Amino acid sequence: MDAKRCDACGAVLAASAEQSSTRFVDDDPALRYVDPINRTELDRFVRLDEAELACGLLRSNDIACEVSSMVLPGLPAELILWVNNRDAELAWALLADTEREASRRDNDAA
Repeated sequence: MDAKRCDACGAVLAASAEQSSTRFVDDDPALRYVDPINRTELDRFVRLDEAELACGLLRSNDIACEVSSMVLPGLPAELILWVNNRDAELAWALLADTEREASRRDNDAA
């Protein structure tokens, strides 16, 4: 059995001794790191929960993403959502489709 490797750096990812059927995408280190040299700013958010929700959607589709840290926690600031350059087009399409679907549901409910 081959060891799982990080797509970005090639490092061997440690496998847990006890594999659970429940796995969280946020547990995969390869999906939490975006190369600062080869990254694209995908979107900006004012609220951390919205940025994390968008990032979670991308990670659940195997797209690594990273949210910038807040300048001063608790104060309003723009948070930047980054993805690797090679994933930018697909990531943008996923977020756009999700936003369109949410907008359609809001219009149908009204």
